[in-house]
Amino acid sequence: MTYKNIISELKDQILYLTINRESKLNALNKETLNELADVIAEAQNND
Repeated sequence: MTYKNIISELKDQILYLTINRESKLNALNKETLNELADVIAEAQNND
C-alpha cells in the first residue's frame, strides 16, 4: 500500500518506517498516525 506521509521498506524481514513530512519537520498529525497504525496492522497480518 502507498502512504502519503510514511515510507515503508521491508529488508530481511525487518520493516523500516520513515515519517516523510519534511515541510512540517516530520511532526505527527492525525493522518500520519492513522497511516502508522495501518502499516503496523498490515505488517502484523503478514507475519
